[in-house]
Order: sequence, then structure tokens, then C-alpha cells
Amino acid sequence: MSETVPSNDLIPIESKTKTIQTCFQQCLYEVPNFQRPYSWSRDQLMDFWDDVILAKGDFFFGSTVTWVSEKRDLFSDTYSIIDGQQRLTTSAILLSVVRDALTEVAVGYAGTDGFDANVANSQALSTQKYLVVKDDDGKSHPVLRRPEKMFYEVIQNPNAIPSGAKWNRSAERIGEARSFFEEKILTAIKDLTPNGQVEHLKLIRSNALKARVIQVELASEEDGFLVFETLNTRGSDLRLSDLVKNLLIRGGSTEPEDRSAVAHRWERVVDRVQLGRVSADVVDRFIWQSWNSRREAVKEPELFKAISRIVSASPAAHLSYLKELERDAETYQWLEAEHVQVQPKSRGVRNAFAVPEFVDSVRALALFNVSVANSMILAVARKFRETGLIKQAQVIEALRLVEAFHFQYTALTNSGSTGGTRSRYNRFAVRLEGAKSSADVALAIKDLKEKLRTSLPDHSRSFQAFCSLFYAPSLQLNQAQKLRSRKIFIAYVLMSFAKLEGLLPAGQNLATWSIEHIKPQSLASTNHRDSVYSIGNLTLLTTRLNSSLGDAPLASKAGALRKGRAFFDAELDTWEASPEAFPSDTQIEARSRFLAADALARVWKL
Repeated sequence: MSETVPSNDLIPIESKTKTIQTCFQQCLYEVPNFQRPYSWSRDQLMDFWDDVILAKGDFFFGSTVTWVSEKRDLFSDTYSIIDGQQRLTTSAILLSVVRDALTEVAVGYAGTDGFDANVANSQALSTQKYLVVKDDDGKSHPVLRRPEKMFYEVIQNPNAIPSGAKWNRSAERIGEARSFFEEKILTAIKDLTPNGQVEHLKLIRSNALKARVIQVELASEEDGFLVFETLNTRGSDLRLSDLVKNLLIRGGSTEPEDRSAVAHRWERVVDRVQLGRVSADVVDRFIWQSWNSRREAVKEPELFKAISRIVSASPAAHLSYLKELERDAETYQWLEAEHVQVQPKSRGVRNAFAVPEFVDSVRALALFNVSVANSMILAVARKFRETGLIKQAQVIEALRLVEAFHFQYTALTNSGSTGGTRSRYNRFAVRLEGAKSSADVALAIKDLKEKLRTSLPDHSRSFQAFCSLFYAPSLQLNQAQKLRSRKIFIAYVLMSFAKLEGLLPAGQNLATWSIEHIKPQSLASTNHRDSVYSIGNLTLLTTRLNSSLGDAPLASKAGALRKGRAFFDAELDTWEASPEAFPSDTQIEARSRFLAADALARVWKL
């Protein structure tokens, strides 16, 4: 089928029905720099396997939208893919697994009676021709060019010298897809004879190659940009980040080299933001939270329109917005990271992450699983870095307020964040962004403190929740219990008392500390409510000291506990003087209540 729609008013479009086989035999493809990453999930791969690979007849695989980005005489043209790259990429990944499986059969069963390894090797070479082709001069061309180096090295040419490039999230998804197909194919052929394995692999390849697509061909790159945006209004699963990327590359310049530079800058932003995060919408959330840290909040569905308005003036406006994202990504990459560490100070650089108290608060919010304050943290770190209007002490104060609030509101009572909480942080961030003097900054922090204080949960509820904290590493716990009794969280709680007393400096690495059960766990039952596991029976000390103390009575190890700089509170003083080897349940309960009162009155006070 071929159809051309000529019109002075419409984008000229030609469409052709092709199989994946003819696509990979007659065309070369590339994923342009404004395209989104590879993103198919296991569910989508399962649909592909069921609908295409297990199909008994030809399967219509949807459409691809392309334009010819490079024409050649006597060889295939290169088509840039606007839509459909996920389908073509997945087909290539599947073929790479078939190729390697055929090679393994040839090697593994060489010399077996009735089996000709040359046949399997020949079929592997035939499969490889759908991934890399040669022109009449013998020059090799990848059938599908993607930005991930691993795609060429792992999928298309496993004999290539590895670049050593770190896999980004898109590369990881490609690797996951390959592992999925390896699992499926190995399961499908494991009980077959060598000849049967070859025939079944040929069948899998055949079904993949018979799948049909409609290849829609446009006349120019500009038409491609427009269609890419239009796809979003017609139900395509484009994300906000896909659209913003397209917008910045298209609007930042008209020169191919400059557009490529913008694309690379965008990818660096994405790599920073995705550091250690697995959520599919992480870049979308970053864009939204970055916006909310500077401007009046808009709902996520309206954000792309708002971004389009502020960059519409000129290419310079596009690049200015890209710089905003670059600066905020430097901070955002460390948010929600439980093991974030203090960065070294650099002369002349005001870096909030070189302030130990700031880092402690960022880590605490990650432990509480709080992301609703991200816009506020971005604003504070940016104001500190870019102006002299906010002092280091105010940076510490602002983050400490949020930490103290969410310790009670989220970590203890699990009150949950609301739109009102998010709006509060957005308003503070916008106010801080617009602050013109130190007095403006101080007033904004004062107002934030008052608003957080009025939103605290009931005191008795927080008190009882603190008393119920426990640490029982040897017990089987449900998910809710595990979240409230994780070692790193309990270590944070105990560390906070020690820091308040000046026994330990800010910026400690919680992983280097250990939790001591004063009354030993060997005397406990299997009930997590046993007083042995209670917060009242716990103290913090170095891992080396913990291992040396063992189950010794408190009286004999009190000196070592003090020397180990653990928080030795007034209740522990009374225990040390007791003639009993270990504290009683009543003493442990009394210390739990003592710590709870101190926690709310001093340690996490607003």
C-alpha cells in the first residue's frame, strides 16, 4: 500500500505497509536526538512475545513515523524515527538473542551425531544481517542507530571492543529486555534436540520478521518535530520529559550541530536526575519540582503549556530554561538518597552539600520517604549558591524545620503528605526565589516555621508513636514494621540525641555505627513488642565497640559505652548504679518515655 497526500496546507505524508523484514532489509534507521529513551516494561515485552512471537499469522505491529535524514545512491537511505522506535528497537533486541542462541547451539552441539553445526552458524549469520549490513564497498552500517553505546556493542555487534561507557536508564531497559527474551527463548528450546532448537529459533525469527507496520514518511525534520508534538494530543504515551526535550532541541537552534549539543546537555541532566532512581516518571517529577521551586505551581497536565510559554520568545529563552534544569539537577541528584554524604568545600563556592547539617536533613527526609519538600530544598540550595542573601545558619535552620516537622508528621505518625503540604513548600520556594534582602529571607523562614508548627500532629499521638519504636533485626516482620524499625532509621534517631548534646559532629555516616541492645537480644522472645527490642533499650556506638561488648551486663560495659561516645542519658545513669545485671521492663519503658519527651521537647522541636 502506498498513499501520498499532497497539499500546500498539510504536512506531506507518504505511507507504506512493510514487514519488519523489509524494514530492516531496505532501510537504515536512527533515533534522533529529540527522541525519548527506550522504555518498554516487562508487561509490554510480554505483550510483544504473546502477540508477535507466538502469533500464528502476520501481526499488525502499528505504525512508524519517519523522515529521510540521509539519502544514498545504490544503498539504503537512513530514516530518522519520530514514532515507533520502541517497536523497532525491541525487534532488534529479539533478533540479537536469536542470533546468539543459534551460535550457542552450534558451539554446544558441535560433533553431535545427526547435527550439522554449520547450519546453525549459517542461520546466526543470516540473523546478523538484519542488525548490521554492508554496502558495496564493504563498509558496515548498523540497521538501527541508537545513542546508547551498549546497543551497538551488545545487541548489534557483540564482537565490538567495549567502550566502557556507563549504562544510563535507557541502556538498562535495553539490557532488561534482552534478559527477558533470553529467558523466554531458552525456556522454549531447552527440551528440544539440537536440530529442533535450530528450527524453533528460525520460527521465532520468522514471526518477528513477518510482523507488519505502516511506515509513515515525512518530508523534513521540521515536520518531524511538529508530528512528535501532535502525537501527544492523540493519545500517544509521551511523557512530559519527552515533550520538553523535543521543545528545547527544536527551539534552541536550527543548526544540526547546536541541536546535537542541546541534546547532549539534556542527556546529562537526565543522567543526573535518574541517579539511583528506578521510577519511570522521575524526570517528569524533577521538571515539575524544579518549576515549583521558582514559579507559582501549576498542575502537571498544564506544565508543558506553561513551559512552552516562557521559552517561546527566542532560542535564548530555550537555552535559559535548559540552564535552569542543569543547575537544579546538580542538587536534585542527591535528594531522596539515604546515603548522601557531605561534599568537600571548594574555595569561593557556596555549596549547601558541603554543609554537614544540611546533608543530615536531606538524608533524614530520604529516610522518611519524603519528596514533597523537594521544591523547597531546591530553592534553598540555589539561593545559597547564587546569592549572599541567605546565610549558612539560615540554610541549616530552614532544612531543620522541615526535618523536624516530617519526623513527627511522616516518620512517627504516618500522617501522609497532602496537596496543602506541597503548596506550603511551593509558596515558600517562590518567596525565597524572589527575596531581595536578608530580611526577606528571614521573614520567609519565620513564616514557614509558624505554618509547620500549626500543622504538627497531636502531641500525645507523636509521643506514643515514638515510644513504640523498636529494633528487632532477627525477627520476621511485616512491611510496615520493617519500615519503622530499619537499622539506618533507628541509628538516625539515636544519632540525633548524640548530636544535640554535642557528642558527635554533624555529617556522620550512619552506616559506620551500630545499634546496641543494652539488655541482650538473647534474653528476648520472638514478639517484636518485647521490651528488649524497644527504643528504651537501645543505644548507639561504633561497630567495633559493639562487637567487643557482647552480652556483658551494663555495669561492666558502661565505661566503654561512654568512651564510644554513645548518647548516655540520665536514665542510663540510673541503670548504671543499679545492682541488677540488666534493666527491667519497667526501667526500659521509663527510658522510652524519657526519650520520647526529650525528642519532642528538644531534638525535633519546632
